[in-house]
Amino acid sequence: MTDIGSFKEKLYSLISKFEKDKDRYLSKGYLEAQVRIDFLNPFFKALGWDIENKAHKIE
Repeated sequence: MTDIGSFKEKLYSLISKFEKDKDRYLSKGYLEAQVRIDFLNPFFKALGWDIENKAHKIE
């Protein structure tokens, strides 16, 4: 479980990353798969989700 302070810090970091290179992220050449790597995976990890199933739990 992630505490709210840690989550907010990671979320603000992702927002800052987006704002710094917004034109690139909004371009047609920026692929959906890269969105997942750059933003979605880190977002869900910040929430405390085990998106890589490191705990080896059955789905």
